[in-house]
Amino acid sequence: MNIRESSYGYWSSTHSFLWVVVGATVSISTLTRVPYLMSQYGGSAFLLTYLLCAILFAVPLMLAEWILGRWSRDDVVAGMGHLAQAAQARRSWKAVGMMALAGAILVLSYYSVMAGWSMAYTFRMAGGAVSGLDVAQSRQLFLDLAQDPERSLSWHTLFMVAVCVVVAHGFKEGVERAAVRLVPAAMTLVVGLLVYAMAKVDIQPAWAQLMTPDFAKLGWRGVIEAMIQAFFTMSLGIGVMMNLGVYLPASAPIKRLAFSVLLINIAFSVVAGVALYALVLASDQSPVAGLALIFQIVPLSLPNTFGGTLFGVAFFLTLFLITLCSATVMLEPLTRYLSDRLRWTRVFAATSGALIIWYLGLGSLLSFNIWHDAELFGRTFFGWIQFLTINLLVPATALLICIFVGSIMPRELAWVAWGERNRRIFDIWFFMLRYPARISLIIILLYSTGLLDVLMRFWTG
Repeated sequence: MNIRESSYGYWSSTHSFLWVVVGATVSISTLTRVPYLMSQYGGSAFLLTYLLCAILFAVPLMLAEWILGRWSRDDVVAGMGHLAQAAQARRSWKAVGMMALAGAILVLSYYSVMAGWSMAYTFRMAGGAVSGLDVAQSRQLFLDLAQDPERSLSWHTLFMVAVCVVVAHGFKEGVERAAVRLVPAAMTLVVGLLVYAMAKVDIQPAWAQLMTPDFAKLGWRGVIEAMIQAFFTMSLGIGVMMNLGVYLPASAPIKRLAFSVLLINIAFSVVAGVALYALVLASDQSPVAGLALIFQIVPLSLPNTFGGTLFGVAFFLTLFLITLCSATVMLEPLTRYLSDRLRWTRVFAATSGALIIWYLGLGSLLSFNIWHDAELFGRTFFGWIQFLTINLLVPATALLICIFVGSIMPRELAWVAWGERNRRIFDIWFFMLRYPARISLIIILLYSTGLLDVLMRFWTG
């Protein structure tokens, strides 16, 4: 029952593993959605709630996925099968691994489309095509890209080719090496964005909007949004963390690594948020959430100068770097699965996995143009894929992992998988996984599907 040695090898060091995990967790939402939620729900009051939610249930769940992967030393599907067998549980628990793998495939299929747009805007910004536009022109520039299937297809294809090339080189020579080089580069660029903003505009309004605590604005909805952001920030429920744990040595300081990832994510969000909001507020633009902030508001906020162009290039280059790192770890579980189950070479498995995801991504890509009017119950193909993954599949998979570790696995097997000597910390982690994590995930599922709003209206009359 001891933790087995990995037949695949290990990460070069704990620092390398840290960069890989940071690359997996820092995403577009870290750069844009966290600052927006802070501005809407009480500034640092939201940030503090987000931190507490991460400590209470997101970090324990991330640790659970790491140790499950480290104990099984196999792909996410076969690994869950081995764990179910060791726990003398039903083989149907193997389906949790299938759900996690499906989540990674579907999320990456539409994530790649948006990442391709960030590549396009990097070159557009460098060429001066985004400078000096008014509101209507900025919006039309993005629509020209999203609504043109040939352009979007080109960038979607280029991005998936880049991801495939990295993953095909292996988890150490490809995924690890990319993360070790690209994540620090992205962090350096973000710090550079803040320095530029401080030199050009007054950052005090942005700092006040994002960091002044206002618990009156937080409310119950702000707390739930903090739960959701803490969960999705850690890339949980899609097999990524389990797969990364396969290459993790038994002696790795997992608690310290988990909290380091959390702190780096928060620092990244705050630094990027202050830099972006300083420029947006100085240009009299209104910060918004999602794609509109990235592709419309930010370009409008930049001065029509050489420095403004450099800021824009750095911003979209940062987006590309973090999306590339996130995408490589999402392709890795499918590559490992195909390589192990079908005995394919690493290159062929990575190429085949990338083609599957690229093909699925066509549905999301076409939802912005040719299939724009093809809706089912008010949602396009992209809308349904996003709803089914983010609102249902991913949190449901994470909830089942909590139930498996907390109730199905024998406690002693969980202790062996934990792999550290401090029993008291293990007991705290186990408690958090059984109660705060489960309750939070149930609330997320109810909120994401709209059932919580129905219950709240019924409760309040």
